Amino acid sequence: MATRAGYEDRADLGNVEPEDILSPRHYAAVRRGGRLMRSLPLWCYTSERFWEAEKERIFLRSWNLIEREEIVPKAGDYHSMSFLGVPMIVVRGKDEKVRVFANTCRHRGAMLATGSGNCKAFRCPYHFWSYGLDGRFIGAPNYNDPEGRPLIDGTNKEEFGLAEIESGTWGGFIFIRFKEGPQTLEQHLGAFVESLASHKLEDMACARKVVYEMDANWKCFVENYIDAYHIPYVHKDSLAQWKSKEAVLVPSRGQEYVVFVRHDEGSQLLLPFPGYDGFPPMPQIDPDRTKGTYFVTLRPGMMMTLGNDGALLFQSEPISAKKSRLTVSSLFPKSYFGREDFERLSQNYYRRNDIVVVEDKDIALRQFAGIQSPYARIARLCSQETDVQGLANWIVDQVVTPETGETIAAE
Repeated sequence: MATRAGYEDRADLGNVEPEDILSPRHYAAVRRGGRLMRSLPLWCYTSERFWEAEKERIFLRSWNLIEREEIVPKAGDYHSMSFLGVPMIVVRGKDEKVRVFANTCRHRGAMLATGSGNCKAFRCPYHFWSYGLDGRFIGAPNYNDPEGRPLIDGTNKEEFGLAEIESGTWGGFIFIRFKEGPQTLEQHLGAFVESLASHKLEDMACARKVVYEMDANWKCFVENYIDAYHIPYVHKDSLAQWKSKEAVLVPSRGQEYVVFVRHDEGSQLLLPFPGYDGFPPMPQIDPDRTKGTYFVTLRPGMMMTLGNDGALLFQSEPISAKKSRLTVSSLFPKSYFGREDFERLSQNYYRRNDIVVVEDKDIALRQFAGIQSPYARIARLCSQETDVQGLANWIVDQVVTPETGETIAAE
C-alpha cells in the first residue's frame, strides 16, 4: 500500500525552505550518526538563498580548480574564461609564471580580451589603456585633467594595474580563490601532494573535454561520485563489472578525499570487456600502485579517477541553485600522444566515458528533477552512503556554523 504523504510538509524535511534557513536547528539531523544518518535537507539543493551562502562561505574562500596550465603553454599566451560568473584572463608571463587577472579594464570596466591568443601586452579596445602580461599598468593615452595635466603619473601608477586573482598551480592544474581563506593551496590539497606524486599529473595533457550544462544543483553530481550505493544499480552493466579486492583510504589533512581501490591488471578508466584495450601503465608509478585506481575528490567541486594510464577529471561548477556546469576531461601522459596507436586506443577510453559518465550525469539530473516535487522527502542514509553524509556535514560546517567558529551541537 502506498504511503500517504503530506503536500509540502515542512515538518518532514521536504524542499520548502524555512525563513531562518541558516539556523543550526534545521540541520541537527545531518549531525546524527549510525542508523540515523541523513544527508542535507532538500532545500539545500533548490534554495537560491542557501546557494548564495555557499557561494560566499565556500566557493569564494576555497581553492577552485579552473583549468590546466597547458591552455597557456608559451609566454604571452592568454585564455579568457569565467568562473562563478567572474570574467577572467589566464596568462603566462615573460617569466613563465601563470597568473589570473580579472578581465576588466581599470578605467571604465570594459573586457580586455576574448577567446585565446598570444600577445605582448593587453590593450583595452575602448580607450586603449594598456597593461603588461604581469598586470602592471603601462599607459593611458590623453588621460589628462581639464588643465592638461596627466591623471596618472609616477606617484599613483601602481594603483592602476590589473586586479590579480589569487592563484596557484599543482600537478599542471590552475586553482584560484576570490577571497582570503584559512588554507594555503598546499594545505588545501593535503594528501594529494604525496599520494598522487608518482602519477606525475604535471606531465599529462588533456586529449578530450566534454561539457554538460546541467539542470541540477552542483552537489548532485559530487554526491553521486562519492556514493558507493548506486554503483551496482546505475552501473550494473558497466563499472560494476570491475571486481575490486580492497579499498585503502588515505588519511585526510586538507580538503581532499583519497581512496585507492586495488584490482587486477587493467584500468578502471576502461571497461573490463573485450575490445577495451588501452595504454600500458606509466613506468614511473610506484610499484604498489600499478594494480589499482585512485578515486579522489577535492572539495568543493573537483573529482578525479586516476588510473595507471591516465586520469579522468570532473569539475562541478555552480551557476545557480538549480543549474551547474559539469566539465569532464580525459588526461593522458604527453608521451602517449606520439604513439602510432594513440587515436585508436584513446577512443576506447572515450567510449567508456560515454557510457559510465553519461549514466552518472543522467541519474544526477533525474535525482534533481525528483527532489523538486512537493512530495519529495529525504530518507536515512545507509552504510554505503557515509561519504555523502561526510560532505553534508562539511557543507554545514562552512555555511551554517556561526562565524565565531563555535561547533553546532545536534539537538
